[in-house]
Amino acid sequence: MSCYRAHSVRDAVATNRPGFLGGSMSQTASMTRVITAGLSLVVGVTLLHSGDCSAQINSSGWSSRVVKLLASNSDEQRPVVTSLAIHPEANLAAIAGDDHVVYVWNLAEERFAQQLRGHRDWIRSLAYTPDGRALVSAGNDRRILLWDANSGRQLAEVAQLDVVVSTIALSLDGQTLAAIGFDQTLRMIDMTTGSTIREAKCPCVDMRALAWSPSGSKLAAAGRNGKVRVWDALTGEILSEEVSHRQRIRVLRYSRDGEYLVSGSEDRTLRVTDLHTGEKFSLETGNAKVMSLQFCGPGLVASGGSDNLIRLWDLKQRKEITQLAGHTGSVAALAYEGEVLVSSGYDATVRIWTRNSNVAGGDRNTEPRVGRLPSISR
Repeated sequence: MSCYRAHSVRDAVATNRPGFLGGSMSQTASMTRVITAGLSLVVGVTLLHSGDCSAQINSSGWSSRVVKLLASNSDEQRPVVTSLAIHPEANLAAIAGDDHVVYVWNLAEERFAQQLRGHRDWIRSLAYTPDGRALVSAGNDRRILLWDANSGRQLAEVAQLDVVVSTIALSLDGQTLAAIGFDQTLRMIDMTTGSTIREAKCPCVDMRALAWSPSGSKLAAAGRNGKVRVWDALTGEILSEEVSHRQRIRVLRYSRDGEYLVSGSEDRTLRVTDLHTGEKFSLETGNAKVMSLQFCGPGLVASGGSDNLIRLWDLKQRKEITQLAGHTGSVAALAYEGEVLVSSGYDATVRIWTRNSNVAGGDRNTEPRVGRLPSISR
């Protein structure tokens, strides 16, 4: 296993979309930034060079870019980013956190495309519909909002619950939204009518993790007491329940091929279930609570931790294969689509990671892997 650090190769300021966020230029010794009313982009093209624990560049080298959030004025703290979603076409990334705004970043053009205002409190969960036409958001204001993915217009308030909404997840056909929060109820909501189709009792209050199986036939949820409960999504029947962790489960993920169900917990472990064989095993992160999880391909899962690191795990080999360093706060959210991994956290930054095949071949190419920088204003 190799350790990695992110070293900045070049810093620049991307021009904002006209009329989106106005700002003034401020020069520091290390970088130029745009001070705005909410967000600025600090583009740092980085390569992962071998750290102190390895003298070689790992074949799974990645490069990253940074979207940095700024406070709107000097009296405020920078907003943290705790929810992410990538559009099914991998061209947009939705970003949200405790400043009540959803920011949409155009991955191809490297610019802010939209800011969506409508929530009145912390936004905890985001999900694009499978057809890519809409974005769903939910959070502490107990509201579930639907947005047009192209225009950014708010289409509807899908539902307003009586508790904080911690996590939402859409069914494969996009017709049913599952939602959990700080009570003991799983709600399944019709996306067309906003009506509740079914409610199910969860294993505890303070529910945090929710996942549909790839077939859409099962729904898994977990929370504070470390139990994972799985339901038949059509009937609401409990299919299984297991104590998987000693502390709160933060996240659950099914692999897209239906081979694995993985949970991540504050007990500093990942619990992996092979859904074909029924075999279960654990992976330990050391001192890091697991805050986020995302599959990055068959048998490859990324976990974000309270130690500010992203770990990549090979589930076939049952081991950690590399670490991605760069965040300076807990990695609260991960999203993956189209060979792009997006991470965010309590350091008020979003990092966009892509595999850098040139690093594996020994050629430290400094060209960004997600397209060239936009024009720079001086």
